[in-house]
Amino acid sequence: MPKCTTYEVQQLNRIERQFNLKEAKKIKKIENKINHDVKAVELYLRNVFKQKKLDKLSSYIHIGLTSSDINNIAVSLQLKQCNDEIIKSKLKDIFNSLKSISFKYKNDQIMGRTHGQPAVPTTLGKEIANFYYRLKKQSNKLNDFIFEGKLNGAVGSYNALSLTYPKVNWTKFSTEFLRKLKLKENLYTTQILPYDNIIEYFQILKNINNILIGLSIDLWLYYMLGIIRLEKGKEQVGSSTMPQKINPIELENAEGNLQIANALFSFYEQKLMYSRLQRDLSDSTIIRTFGTTISHAVIGWSSILKGLSYLKLNKEKTLLELENHWEVLAEAVQTYLRSKGDDNAYEKVKKMVYGKKINKNDFQKIINLIKNKNDIKMFLNLRPLDYIGLASKLTSDIIKKFK
Repeated sequence: MPKCTTYEVQQLNRIERQFNLKEAKKIKKIENKINHDVKAVELYLRNVFKQKKLDKLSSYIHIGLTSSDINNIAVSLQLKQCNDEIIKSKLKDIFNSLKSISFKYKNDQIMGRTHGQPAVPTTLGKEIANFYYRLKKQSNKLNDFIFEGKLNGAVGSYNALSLTYPKVNWTKFSTEFLRKLKLKENLYTTQILPYDNIIEYFQILKNINNILIGLSIDLWLYYMLGIIRLEKGKEQVGSSTMPQKINPIELENAEGNLQIANALFSFYEQKLMYSRLQRDLSDSTIIRTFGTTISHAVIGWSSILKGLSYLKLNKEKTLLELENHWEVLAEAVQTYLRSKGDDNAYEKVKKMVYGKKINKNDFQKIINLIKNKNDIKMFLNLRPLDYIGLASKLTSDIIKKFK
């Protein structure tokens, strides 16, 4: 294989820089005749090489390769560029928003709910910080992710190349070539690069989407319960017929788009993990949908960001709700009594609160179960809004963890 001159290298670079939609249509025109996309690119390049006086190099275009050698590298590079330039940037915006909200409301009490029912208090900041923590762990996986590539011929064994150029170390050559593109080499394949690597990447995105779906649903429920409100501009319209409405449509749009993306990610897992013998073409049309799938995810993330920008805590509502549910302190009393050796503490407290909504006066009666006057003091001034445990500290810890 001849070594390129400086002039030839310059011409090759010029071909890349000058490529545009008009040139792409020329390739498509060739493809319509021969019914093969990669071969159409090869024929197009041969013609361009002649125009650029690169005739002596034209026979080496695509030599010893198969279409999959080109396509797998192109797909990996596309995903890598998308990950570096779009996905990481959009997720960073979400992280910054969640971090800001977590810090702002780290001390603001809200009613915690399990099974949809009042449980014990928490803070809005801590509940948002939980999502932030989960997302950052997945984000670290994205930051460390390395896309793969392969360059090894028709069935992955360098048949034509090793026969034609027996003195070349082809595994070393393909490794060095792929690493220059910042891809990790996979030397052991059939005609296609196994999709394991890309599926692992999509699984990270799917996890991120599922976490954000959970966030959207929780915020939607907080809005429904009146714990948060959405402060939107007066110009906005919530309903075409009900002028009073302010609807959480951003959260709903996010949920829908992320579910579509995840449905397709799941389909890729089911379909692309196998290929008949050394190759079948059923994956070819499927990988063309990668962009559509990721677009649904990005649209969903944009909707999340927009919804977060409207979010405000309804402090008056949350404090009133806590004041009306003194039964949430029952856990504190029974736990404290048990710590003092009372085996029946749970049952005693249960008789007084089971299925009931109690007030401050009722709670004072429960405190009377405590016989030690010194012990009773810690409960006399305890209110539901005070009973948030380490919620504020945990929020701060999470924020510090990912500075």
